[in-house]
Amino acid sequence: MPVLVFGGTFDPVHNGHLAIARQARLATGSGAVWFVPAAVAPLRDPPRATPEERLELLEAACHVSDEPGMAVLDLAIRRGGVSYTADVMDALRSEFPEQDLSVLVGADAARTIDRWHRAGDLLGKERFVIANRSGPPPLTPAELSRLGYAASRTTLLSIDSPDISASDVRERCARGEPLDGLVPPVVASLIAAKGMYLQDRDDA
Repeated sequence: MPVLVFGGTFDPVHNGHLAIARQARLATGSGAVWFVPAAVAPLRDPPRATPEERLELLEAACHVSDEPGMAVLDLAIRRGGVSYTADVMDALRSEFPEQDLSVLVGADAARTIDRWHRAGDLLGKERFVIANRSGPPPLTPAELSRLGYAASRTTLLSIDSPDISASDVRERCARGEPLDGLVPPVVASLIAAKGMYLQDRDDA
């Protein structure tokens, strides 16, 4: 069955990420969503948590989920360096040559495609599943066309996801505030146990 490849920093993974993955898998009839955390994301500030910590949080979130079909791949972290989507997809196809893969991406990131490494290669061959989540202005088919996405290889979804950002989660952690409703309880427990995203740890 098809697989959706969901890349990102996941610093940390939160309930918005999980809602996108869950609903996109069901809406497209895909067999699985593969979370592929970046070692270093090309268009974002450096992650605050280590690759190993972000990977552990993702694995914990997926293992406790009641929804089937969520897996975490450490491919980009093993490769190291900047994790470009085009390179990650090439590596996945080399490792899983028989697998039917599509790129799962949020609308906000999809709007930046012209800044992506090897954007022409991606737009020319990849299938995209693009999630319009609650909150930001939605992408339209006309805008997708202007950005260069092929209608025949692009699926646009409306996702009912909580309005959460990883930066909000990090800021709440820094202030010592609870993360109820923002991340799975197991993720909140791991963050607390490791002292992640605390100001004094960042300054150490």
